[in-house]
Amino acid sequence: MDGKTTLEVIDAPASVQASVSDVKAGRTGLSFTLKEARTFKVVGGKTQKFTTERKFVAAPGKGEKTVLGSMGTDQLQVRARLTATDKDKVGPLVTRGPGAEAMQKAQQVALRTQALLLRAAREKDPDKKKEIQAEIEEARKEADEKLPGLYREVIARHPDAPSALDAALTLLRAGPKAKIDPPEADKLIKLIDKQAAPYGPAYARYAALTAADVLVRQPELDRVAVPVFGRLVAELTDKDPVETRARLLSGYKTALEAEAKQVAVRLARLEGEQDAEYLATVPPFKPAPFAGRKEKGANRVAVLELFTGAQCPPCVAADIAFDALAKAYKPSELVLIQYHMHIPGPDPMTNPDCIARWDYYREKFPAGIRGTPSSVFNGKPQAGGGGGMVAAESKHRQYRAIIDPILEEAVAVKVGGKATRQGDEIKIAVEVDGAEGDDLKLRLLVVEDTVRYIGSNKLRFHHQVVRAMPGGAEGVAIKDKALRHTETADVSAVRKGLTKYLDDYAANTRPFPTTARPVDLTNLKVIALVQNDKTREIVQAAQFEVEGR
Repeated sequence: MDGKTTLEVIDAPASVQASVSDVKAGRTGLSFTLKEARTFKVVGGKTQKFTTERKFVAAPGKGEKTVLGSMGTDQLQVRARLTATDKDKVGPLVTRGPGAEAMQKAQQVALRTQALLLRAAREKDPDKKKEIQAEIEEARKEADEKLPGLYREVIARHPDAPSALDAALTLLRAGPKAKIDPPEADKLIKLIDKQAAPYGPAYARYAALTAADVLVRQPELDRVAVPVFGRLVAELTDKDPVETRARLLSGYKTALEAEAKQVAVRLARLEGEQDAEYLATVPPFKPAPFAGRKEKGANRVAVLELFTGAQCPPCVAADIAFDALAKAYKPSELVLIQYHMHIPGPDPMTNPDCIARWDYYREKFPAGIRGTPSSVFNGKPQAGGGGGMVAAESKHRQYRAIIDPILEEAVAVKVGGKATRQGDEIKIAVEVDGAEGDDLKLRLLVVEDTVRYIGSNKLRFHHQVVRAMPGGAEGVAIKDKALRHTETADVSAVRKGLTKYLDDYAANTRPFPTTARPVDLTNLKVIALVQNDKTREIVQAAQFEVEGR
């Protein structure tokens, strides 16, 4: 009519007033809106009109006698087919394609439970109601056992029939009862995409979104929904309804979060295996236990301070030799301290107190402290340098050759004390006796027994890592022979300070290789050093386990 395509309703049920509007036909395809008004009688004899609107959108392409498409709303779509006819009255439109009989058999099993539920709701007799309830349980059991197999039979025998699409969607909705694994779910998604495509983009998106919504609510299958949601989100435009966009993005977010959790679990399992292998093979030698002091009055505690870095390949030999020392000596014999430095690259275990300690020794021994690894024994730089893993055992022997003679020395200074934790507060009490000289200072360190962090040198664990120096790196002057000193270390404040330092360093100096911030601060210990500030000699030391919780 006037060069425009027009449509009219030629047949409809007696209770329905149907009309067609918003007809569009051309290069972009055919679409129209079908409005159906139904009149119902309600309580009191009054009538109520209920109107629905469904839009038909044809699939791209031109059919000679049949046009495929979809009809419905954004929330509910059905497959639709327009067929050319010269009739002015349409009879029954039920058609049965391949797989219809198998699908009907499955539907009969599924509907049995629904029919029994309706009977139970209408039944007044308690005994009969109980009998029907028993039948319901039996019907449910039968459905759980038979339906997945029936739907899979439809898919296997008639993969190219429309019934296969319905079976695939229904099978996914069955959830855990269908015992679908990710590979099968992925195959079902591919089948749904293939079968839905001929009915146009609108129906294809609806079918894919329906499947993804079902998958994302099922553990182990939610990750299969990620690429589906990703594809659908990528196809969104500003012209799509706000509700549709919100639904897609919400589902995508849920799927990504579920996948992230699963990835984290798998990664944790894998890292656990790597950790176990590392601990079983590192150090690559068995350190011999220290045989004990030979001199009767020997009481000096040896102290090894190692300046190292997680991005430092030559530090591997020094770090592993350092770790092996903990297996050979007791803390009452050898106190181990590890300072991490931003050498040659940013290290997230570095902190201002580590840098202050580096500067303290560099001022006195510029030739002895030139890079990482640098080792300082009781305040004196010795046995510097490192190497790879193969050099760790020889470096360990080199360290022990310095430590053992120190352990045979006797000194007048004695250090005692304790550290107690209550919540985030660590209360430290230290006693120093026998101190002589004007240059002695007491320095306290909080160290973390084990820090798990993998830098570019691939070492997975770092030990006795300095986290803070309560009271400051400058230390406290020992003015008399005896000193009683207390300090408090706030773990939460230390953690906050470390995090801020690392964030500021990354923003203003150099970025870190990863976003990891190893600031768990678990298994903490306290170390007390009595040191001569003029010579840098550590006269005596002690390590305290942190008691309490």
